[in-house]
Amino acid sequence: MNKDKIKGFYYLWVLVLFFELAWLYIVNYSTDSADDLIFVVTVIAATLTVGAVGLKLFGESDD
Repeated sequence: MNKDKIKGFYYLWVLVLFFELAWLYIVNYSTDSADDLIFVVTVIAATLTVGAVGLKLFGESDD
């Protein structure tokens, strides 16, 4: 995969993480429930893991 596509996916991944962190901030200050907070943290952890592995796999050069 060429570097421009990888860079585009990286920027998209960072944008998604930004919105998830904003969501975490909103949930943290708007509710007293630990269940909601745990759910948001789990979603963020899954996004980090899948994004990092995807960038690693697709970022490897074939040449």
